[in-house]
Amino acid sequence: MGRRDTGTGGPSGTAVPSGERDRSALLAHRAMALIKDLKLPATPRIYEFCYAYATGDYPSLNMAINDLLNRRIAIGDATIRQIGAKYIPQSHHGERIDHVGLRVKQVIGEVLGALGTIINAEGAFSSDIEETGEKLSAAKSGQALIDEIKAMMQSAQRLGDEQRRLEERMNTSIDDIGDLRDQLHKIRTASMIDPITGLPNRQSFDRLLERALAEWNDHGYAGCLVLCDIDDFKTFNDTWGHSTGDQVLCLVAMEVKQKSGKVGIVARPGGAQFAIILPGASIERARAMAEQIRCSVMSRDITMRSTTQRLGRINLSFGVVAAHANDTPDTMVVRVQTCLRAAKDRGRNRVVCEGDPEPSRELRVAFG
Repeated sequence: MGRRDTGTGGPSGTAVPSGERDRSALLAHRAMALIKDLKLPATPRIYEFCYAYATGDYPSLNMAINDLLNRRIAIGDATIRQIGAKYIPQSHHGERIDHVGLRVKQVIGEVLGALGTIINAEGAFSSDIEETGEKLSAAKSGQALIDEIKAMMQSAQRLGDEQRRLEERMNTSIDDIGDLRDQLHKIRTASMIDPITGLPNRQSFDRLLERALAEWNDHGYAGCLVLCDIDDFKTFNDTWGHSTGDQVLCLVAMEVKQKSGKVGIVARPGGAQFAIILPGASIERARAMAEQIRCSVMSRDITMRSTTQRLGRINLSFGVVAAHANDTPDTMVVRVQTCLRAAKDRGRNRVVCEGDPEPSRELRVAFG
């Protein structure tokens, strides 16, 4: 596959449907064509990425993708996560939502305009019928009667034409609004997902924790919050590069997600931190799960994918807290961050739970 054109034509020579009259529809068509060409699933994150490519608003992103295409390097989900995180700013989601909102207003304006036209046409037809009735009553010859009947038929024909145009416009508007609704759903979904790991991002985490706490407070359920951080991740990134760092983030995300089971809600609030919301868990159960994740990640020997060079091992520090009565997301996050800082202060690579004055001896694990 060669270099793609993001100018006025459709991707890979795909013809752009003549019915696409606005830029939003044109870009959506190009994005879907790119997804099809790359043989990728049409997930919200991939659609958002391909739409950004189609706009041409991010030259560095397009250059990176075109370079891969020119070198015939396969573009998969991991590549899209890494390139998207590097070149697409978070403000892009807000711009897309604003653009879709503007288009919705335009479609509504067009529909209202069409309705106004048909209302005016019906008013004119009523006036014509009334006037024709008066003329028919006053007609003194057969020809005058025929002329007035023809005029009435022409007026009815005009009204019928306007009604058909309105029906066509309404059908087109229904399709347009359906497409825009789908686009908006994809944008909003993408804006809640971390592009590197595919986990819920900070905005999504805040909502998930708020929802969980409300349920726990209402029903008296137990629950815990776990926060982990990759030790010395900045040094790792500076030494081996951000691309390798992103691979480590994905590895840790996979381990955390797998070990949290079906009940745990995992998110990446930011940086090298991962949060786990555990409904119904006691603090001891949360501690045991954190230990399991820590040991599993630490046991892996990290290698650079491109050269198989050994990079060493990754250590994690954890903070664990249980929900208190009338907790808020802010109070719970502050407490778990305090525990995480304590884990860092006590030597890293360990789990510290709320109420632990000192790390338990069984939690101390030698490095290496």
